[in-house]
Amino acid sequence: MEEKNSLRKIAAVTLFESAVQWYCFLLYGTAAGTVFAKVFFSNTGNATTALILSYMSFAIGYIAGPFGAVFFGHMGDQKGRKVTMYVSLLMMGISTSIIGLLPSAASAGVWVVIVLQIMRLFQCFGRGGTWGGGILMAYENVPENKRAFYAAIPQIGLPIGFGLSSILIAIPTLLLPEEIFFTWGWRIPFLSAIILTLIVVYLKGSMMETEDYKKAQKKLEEQEAQGKKQKVGFVPMVRGYWKTLLLGCGTRWVDGTFYNIFIVWILSYCIGWLGMPLIQTYIITIVACIFKIPFTLFGGWCAEKLGKTRTFVIGGLASAVLSIPTLKVIEWSNGNLVYTIIGIVLGWSIAYNLIWAVISSLWSSYFETEVRYSGISFVYHVPSFLVAGMVPTICTLLINYGNGDTIYVGIYSTIVALISVVCALALKRRHDKGKH
Repeated sequence: MEEKNSLRKIAAVTLFESAVQWYCFLLYGTAAGTVFAKVFFSNTGNATTALILSYMSFAIGYIAGPFGAVFFGHMGDQKGRKVTMYVSLLMMGISTSIIGLLPSAASAGVWVVIVLQIMRLFQCFGRGGTWGGGILMAYENVPENKRAFYAAIPQIGLPIGFGLSSILIAIPTLLLPEEIFFTWGWRIPFLSAIILTLIVVYLKGSMMETEDYKKAQKKLEEQEAQGKKQKVGFVPMVRGYWKTLLLGCGTRWVDGTFYNIFIVWILSYCIGWLGMPLIQTYIITIVACIFKIPFTLFGGWCAEKLGKTRTFVIGGLASAVLSIPTLKVIEWSNGNLVYTIIGIVLGWSIAYNLIWAVISSLWSSYFETEVRYSGISFVYHVPSFLVAGMVPTICTLLINYGNGDTIYVGIYSTIVALISVVCALALKRRHDKGKH
């Protein structure tokens, strides 16, 4: 009974922490597609240019992620998972709230855009430590036979955090006149970030360091007593696992692409090309997130029963097959809310979700404890700018080239999904041979 209560506490705290970090990060993505073009980039005088600049401000933040991954990954392997989580999460929460205090570019000038971008960089730098730390606080604290499922639980933080951010930005959209919403209504969810962050820091205070990390530290102390050099952190990880890192980045590609197509970019497509009201885009994301929660748990269950690689491959192939059809359903809906939701739920909440549920345990299993924080943080964050941050801009260019036809976006996402499947199979083959 004591073990069951401990596992429940680990699941609950890591889930809430994950929800808050995703809330901070995804709130910016939602606002980039719906708010920031008017508040910070309207001086361009062209709606398309303002939207692209808004998405580029979203994308540029991804540049900081790799640096945060290297810094906090190394810190997490050397100093511990818990303290690293504190520092990185506070950085995210504070920078997110500062964004909510910024005046519009029309009233304060271009310096506001510069500060906005700096806060986005700080936000993404902090996120370089929060994702990996949250996963490892779950993965390394449970028995081997339960790790695939429990490592999927922090992944539910994405739909919860995104759903919460969508709800908190949708409420003022619905209740306030448009002029007031774009003046101060959109700021409410950003200012809420610091409160949520402090709650997480308080809850984390009662959690101990992970079992795997404590065992690794004991092993390193014994090696040090014998005069052996410690192999821990970022540099040993790169030297020993560089082929795993390259293939792991390939598996990351489908994750970054499908999220940013079906959740970030699709909002501006629904508004600009399908003529949907702003409030409906928030409804879409909320419903998609609701469906994503049980399918994330289902993906974790599949990873335990079928194996992590097999679950990833099934999800990748399903994403490749459904990519073009689901985007066409959205395109042909002509702005119908129900059909649009169906397309997004099938493409993002169900098919791709097998990938999202399993990547945390899949990557964690390929790295030894001494370099695991650095390893999974590297795979997730280092390729992010290209495989995730640039996706909304690429899709905006593709949809304009096709004059509203989603086929080019569909082809793009299909190719990405197949490449990631090949990388996952190659990783499995290397791992089975005992190679890094």
